[in-house]
Amino acid sequence: MCKSLLIRALIASLAGLSTSAVAAPESRMVELSAPSALHPGDSIEVQIATGPLSRGSRLVVMTEQGETLGVVTPFNAPGARSGTTATVPVPRSALSDGHLRLRLQVIEQGAAPRAPRPEEFQLTFVVVPR
Repeated sequence: MCKSLLIRALIASLAGLSTSAVAAPESRMVELSAPSALHPGDSIEVQIATGPLSRGSRLVVMTEQGETLGVVTPFNAPGARSGTTATVPVPRSALSDGHLRLRLQVIEQGAAPRAPRPEEFQLTFVVVPR
């Protein structure tokens, strides 16, 4: 049973990777500022906390140009009001003048892709020193 659920989650995540760039117009643009100057060798990540999302939905994180960086799939229990926290690595090439612009999109089963509502996500810019 658990193996079957894991396989379904992987397939759903992969499906999100292939469709997210096509459905990018139905997304929310978010801009984050780097907390400090980056040094050579530092890497950057975005920590994402999802709010309550419907069962089977996923939050797709993309660059401003629509390149998929990661997919967050909440595994919340039925009736739970919290979601999942995940960390997504971001290429330095996505930064522009110390700012990071990301495109977010929610993909739900049986529904058209849509922009996430403000209560469905929270982003934190993270610098990982070398």
